[in-house]
Amino acid sequence: MLQVVGEPRRIDRAVKRLQGALKGVPSRGVRLTWRGGELRTTIHWLRDDGFWWAFEPREDGRRPRDALLLGHAPHPPGKRESITCEINLSRAGADRKVAGIVAADAAGALYLAHSGRMGGARAGQGKRGFRDFLADGVWRPVAWPDGAETEALVIAPLDSPRLVRLLGRFVADVHRFKTGAIRDGRTRLCVEPSTHDSVAAACDRHLVDLALHEELAKRGLFGGTVDLFSLRGRRPQPLFALVAAGQPEELALAVGSLSLASARGGSAVRPILVAPAHLDADDAAALRTLPFACVRYRWRGARAIFDGLDDALE
Repeated sequence: MLQVVGEPRRIDRAVKRLQGALKGVPSRGVRLTWRGGELRTTIHWLRDDGFWWAFEPREDGRRPRDALLLGHAPHPPGKRESITCEINLSRAGADRKVAGIVAADAAGALYLAHSGRMGGARAGQGKRGFRDFLADGVWRPVAWPDGAETEALVIAPLDSPRLVRLLGRFVADVHRFKTGAIRDGRTRLCVEPSTHDSVAAACDRHLVDLALHEELAKRGLFGGTVDLFSLRGRRPQPLFALVAAGQPEELALAVGSLSLASARGGSAVRPILVAPAHLDADDAAALRTLPFACVRYRWRGARAIFDGLDDALE
């Protein structure tokens, strides 16, 4: 179970890691507004990930904290912007009154997490509503220093090279939740992942799923002007199992789940395993003997690139 971090030194290290990863194009003197307040500050726009960010210290009579202000921004921000969400991180001690959480696993790796409580949400859009909206997010139990246990949404491992992309996905999801939009970027064609794999692997799996969805959409799998791979009976429906870290247990669970789902679906489905390009030699050899297609992916920056996808869909 993840442990909530309360030591000032480790929290400071986490904040510095965030600030070091979040670059972007600066815009100075921007007026930021939210329900009940506003301020002028410098924001940084990350074009490729579609959001801007700013760190602001907060002192309001409670424990001092850092506020990571975030805004959905697929286009260049202007001189007045609305905050999509705010992740407050206590500088000292664990505080359940703020939504931001720095958590650590048994190996000491740090994660940015969120309680799920959303400020500025409309009526009916409370924590339970967000939990239901993002049901396939990386929700994990966390233990607090006082012994209490709660559930939190893990946004990203702080040492991940894909930290910024994962944070951008969180901002996009919050934006859709608050505006009532439909979520996108999930294939809905994947067998359920294991909840026992590592937190970092679960976060990466979301990015693999997103990239796979985009590649399938390009090929007309979900319909469009030219539907190259129709789901309406002309071809078996592809069914995927995604492997993120490539650990033996994760690989075994994915292969087993896909085999069972394939047996249940029969000729109506086409099972496809999606696994990392870099695997143990024995595991890579074993994959070549499977009775279904295997697509390998590699990372180009924070995006998964798939090798053999077209062959697997044929």
